[in-house]
Amino acid sequence: MASCCCGPAARRHDDRRTAAPRTRTALAALLCGTLLAPLNSSMVAVALAPIQRDLGRPLATTTWVVTVFYLTACVCQPLLGRVADRVGPRRLFAAGMALAALASAAAVTATSLPLLVLCRCAQAAGVSAAFPCAMVVIRRHGDVARLSAVATVNTTAGAVGPVLGGLLTSWAGWQAIFWVNLPVMLGALVLAWRAIGPEERRPARGGLVRAIDPVGVVLFAVAMVGLLAVMLALPAVSVPGAVAVVVAGTGFLWWERRAAEPFVDVRSLAAPGGPVPVLGTFVLFNLAYYGAFYGLPPWLQTALGFDAAHAGLLIMPIAATSVVATVLGGPVMRRFGVGLTLLAGGGLLLAGVAAITTFGAATPVWAVVLDGVVLGVPYGLCNLGLQRLMYERAPAGMTGVVGGLFQSARYVGAILAVGLVGASAPGDPSTPTDPRGLAVAMTAVAAAVIVILARDLRRPER
Repeated sequence: MASCCCGPAARRHDDRRTAAPRTRTALAALLCGTLLAPLNSSMVAVALAPIQRDLGRPLATTTWVVTVFYLTACVCQPLLGRVADRVGPRRLFAAGMALAALASAAAVTATSLPLLVLCRCAQAAGVSAAFPCAMVVIRRHGDVARLSAVATVNTTAGAVGPVLGGLLTSWAGWQAIFWVNLPVMLGALVLAWRAIGPEERRPARGGLVRAIDPVGVVLFAVAMVGLLAVMLALPAVSVPGAVAVVVAGTGFLWWERRAAEPFVDVRSLAAPGGPVPVLGTFVLFNLAYYGAFYGLPPWLQTALGFDAAHAGLLIMPIAATSVVATVLGGPVMRRFGVGLTLLAGGGLLLAGVAAITTFGAATPVWAVVLDGVVLGVPYGLCNLGLQRLMYERAPAGMTGVVGGLFQSARYVGAILAVGLVGASAPGDPSTPTDPRGLAVAMTAVAAAVIVILARDLRRPER
């Protein structure tokens, strides 16, 4: 009789003992998945010249290997977040890693640029599943502390990507930046499949296709890709392209407000205390940060005479400090709160970009390095703080799609910065670049970040 009474209790005790290791294994697998997007978006930058040489295409065309990754990720992150919310993270993450692994293996054997671009598109679609799935799993287990780990992995991967890509390319050719992914992707797939619990079956009315709202997805994709294409074409202005973006964007908002099962529930996102201000702030933050990050190297090379390698070393403090700040961001937020952490990060961003308005031919190297240290800190603090707000404000059942939109906001800000850097460059390649005009604009953007944060943080939560 005693054994009958104790049996269920003992089984529950065993379940609790095994749940923690399974959760840690699942999160470890998801962290391996989340590092793949920033790693693969940054590693390839140093491999463009070898790819151009081997495939025999102009550099301007070869850059599509980078551009298509960002464009695909911008659309797929929220789309796959929606899928994760509907079907759960286990199958989606496994499918994403499998697709990314197949695409990476195919890229190794690519003999033409169009094929390599197609592989990059599939690779971006696959790795885009990781971040939304990680957000859903963290929400499922209520382990907010893991957000710091996700932010640290993303920041570190983006920082070491160019270094790792350079080493691999020098050692084994540009193909190495693709095959190095395979053990990570396959290992993450196996671990996640074993550790993530069975899905809570939530069959969508009319099936999954209807649940993800195909019309809304298409309108979102057209508006997003059109916007990024218009920005990348600067300083040339495409009026038809801009009109198409406005029409698609307006149509997207109109449709989503009326759809029975919207791809993005804009009403919930825009409600008081919702994540819309967080997403908008993240776009502006990345615009200001990457405006400095991408704007400084051309100036260092054309005005101060540094070669590409030394220019890269001079901006390395930005990436290095951002990693350190992300690691320390969790304890800082616990000590001072999310609001003060974000405002401090915004203030440092403003100081860092404002300092560039004083740069000129006589600027000493130590000033550039010091400003890089200042600029790296807000990336760690604000990235982590805004990610925390995004997680807290995501409506019920929308953690995946909001997490995807958060990542898309990062890419949009970065690509807008690239467009503005290109637009501010002199038409004559022999004319030295002057970063001060761009820095004035980025200073205004950084000031807007602080204003929006201050107003938003004063509002009561939902």
